[in-house]
Amino acid sequence: MKQELTGDPITGTANGAFTNPGIVNPVTKARSHAGADYLNAEVSIRPNLRILTEVLVSKILIKKMTTGDCLATGVRITTKAGIEKSIDARLEVIIAAGTIKSPQLLELSGVGDSKLLESHGIEVLVDNPNVGENLQDHGYVPFSWEVADDQVSGDVLRDPDVAGAAMTAYTTAKAGPLSGVPIVSSFMPLVDFAEKDMDKLLDTHVESVQYPHFPSQRKQFQILRDILKSPQDASGQFTMAPFQIVPRNGPHCKGIYGMGKQGNYMSIVSVLNHPFSRGVVHINSPDPKIQPTLDPRYFSHPLDLELHGRHTQWLETIAATEPMASLLKKDGRRIHAEKPVLDLEDAKRVVEETFISHYHVTSTCSMLSKELGGVVNERLLVYGVSNLRIVDASIFPLIPRGNIQASVYAVAEKAADIIKEDHLAESMATTTV
Repeated sequence: MKQELTGDPITGTANGAFTNPGIVNPVTKARSHAGADYLNAEVSIRPNLRILTEVLVSKILIKKMTTGDCLATGVRITTKAGIEKSIDARLEVIIAAGTIKSPQLLELSGVGDSKLLESHGIEVLVDNPNVGENLQDHGYVPFSWEVADDQVSGDVLRDPDVAGAAMTAYTTAKAGPLSGVPIVSSFMPLVDFAEKDMDKLLDTHVESVQYPHFPSQRKQFQILRDILKSPQDASGQFTMAPFQIVPRNGPHCKGIYGMGKQGNYMSIVSVLNHPFSRGVVHINSPDPKIQPTLDPRYFSHPLDLELHGRHTQWLETIAATEPMASLLKKDGRRIHAEKPVLDLEDAKRVVEETFISHYHVTSTCSMLSKELGGVVNERLLVYGVSNLRIVDASIFPLIPRGNIQASVYAVAEKAADIIKEDHLAESMATTTV
């Protein structure tokens, strides 16, 4: 099936193949991160900004008022040297600890499921069982094929001399393989899958799982159902990478991406854009140094395996179709399986065996009404606590399709606008009075 790009992928609705912009500046070739632009030299010298590194935030300081309301007044921190300090907030406390750590911080501070908090001896200030629930993640299934003898892949970088030459080319001239992101993607619906087949699949599975503490399940699943049936959207993403990916060497990145197999390979991964499965992340100790328990519950909803299996089944067809086929070695080695995975049941088995997190975890402090499973409101304020906001990926009610980095930046920028608006309005109201 040939799918022409239907529009700008950044809009979130275009289907078809495109080259990922990645996080490499197209002019300077600098390999970037959020700090490169948001924490630049001009921002760093602001007198109202102070950055503390190697500091653990152990809890949010929350004061119970005589009225019964709660007020965030600051944070408790522990330095690298083990010194505990309290930092008072002039206006409000803003959390950007991420999908895993933000709910942990709330629970350690007395905001969460009362039964869980009491079991760890934590005073319950706000009983909200939605904290840490509704976790969502993209995952991918990688297929890797050996390239033809007249081709090379990124696996040549396992040679120290080649890796050194690539680094020299990048540092001296911003050239070579490290100066770009040689990865391409395509958002695609299920191939050769009629609308009536999708209806049958959805009717069979959508309401087959009930999640505790997930009041908006029916509404979320209806939204996902509409998305999957929309010709403007895509249930899957395929991404090609010019190197091997070895899921059975996991779970650490070094094993997966460490080019441990001899030979040159090319990989294509299948990604499920709109998962139905929901996980959780919760504290298992009142000690902030103890990592919380994360259970993503992948494939706890059977529809995810049905959809991902069908997308994964198509990978072999892509590899066997020109012009891709000529770039791969005829009867060459496969990392993902000994023989082509063409049967749906085999594809689903491989999905379960080789599925890898895409590190896109979201939604554990969702922006919803509290009755529907929310932790923050439309102004990103935590329910039940004044002067406390969350501004990270944990507030997504539903995981967006594709990589979430740009969406995380968008949340942060919108949060900055909201905070400025709220404090400007408060200042004007005080002045008027």
